[in-house]
Amino acid sequence: MKKPSAPLLLLLALLFSFNVFSLPFLNSLPGAAATIYLDFDGYNVNSAYWNSGNAFTCAPSNMTDAQITEVFNRVAEDYRPFEINITTDETKFLAAPLSKRIRIVVTPTSSWFTGVGGVSYIGSFKWGDDTPAFVFSDRLGPYNPKLVAECCSHESGHSVGLSHQSKYDGTCNLTATYNDGVGTGETSWAPIMGNSYYRNMSGWNVGPTPYGCNNIQDNLSIIISQNGFGYRADDYSNDININPQMFSIAGNT
Repeated sequence: MKKPSAPLLLLLALLFSFNVFSLPFLNSLPGAAATIYLDFDGYNVNSAYWNSGNAFTCAPSNMTDAQITEVFNRVAEDYRPFEINITTDETKFLAAPLSKRIRIVVTPTSSWFTGVGGVSYIGSFKWGDDTPAFVFSDRLGPYNPKLVAECCSHESGHSVGLSHQSKYDGTCNLTATYNDGVGTGETSWAPIMGNSYYRNMSGWNVGPTPYGCNNIQDNLSIIISQNGFGYRADDYSNDININPQMFSIAGNT
């Protein structure tokens, strides 16, 4: 799960999205079998693993088409190295193999799970029973595309096997369960599996988990070795003679 460090503003009265009928259908790699479905249009949850097994309904995300597109682009960029499709189209999700897909429900229906921006089970991507993960849009900004996207990548990261990434001091004392990164402004950075809400850049990381400073987690190795997909094919050859030639443009720059 991922918890924002800023105070939470709950707008529980805003339950219905005005973009339900114009949801943009977006795909990052439509030919890939593995699929992460960003579900913005509401979902009826019936899962033994959530809400004590009691069925409940998640309202649509209450985000505009432009905001949804920004969230998609940010999450798609995080998963760009991999042979996996990030999609907002449920038909693509339903066509994917059961053991190679996860639904991320982006919703303001959050009162059933308190105190976090999102929640997911580690490894659930390959469970084969469509156990979803959740991102609570009302607690992230609210409805801030950057924060929602970071949470979508984080919770889907849990689903593909990743734990949190933490910070320790020089004597191996835990100083932050969620590594909040380094730097300020444009060049600031944090690990996706830490707290990347308030850093400009984020990425998959090699670093310690909450289970000890010597418990090192290599995000990329876990993602490509435990989920039935690997890196996507390189669009450029390793042979310099095959790649497009560089050219110069005369004149002022």
